[in-house]
Amino acid sequence: MAGKADKAAAAMKDVGQKAKAATTKLYVLAKDPAMQAKAEKLVADGKRIYRAATSPEAKEIYRKVAAVRDKMRKK
Repeated sequence: MAGKADKAAAAMKDVGQKAKAATTKLYVLAKDPAMQAKAEKLVADGKRIYRAATSPEAKEIYRKVAAVRDKMRKK
């Protein structure tokens, strides 16, 4: 039983060290100015795509496509 407890403790310690190392790497990446610029660009692109997808023009196109699809199903 003592052997299993030692193995479990060692595994938990190893996982803790790996988590700490991953957290450190993530922190370094988050502080990198190039990575921050890339993230800002992705956010801006996402906002632009969302606005385009939810615009009145996009909703109208969706309605037209849905009408055509419904006509094709009835045939």
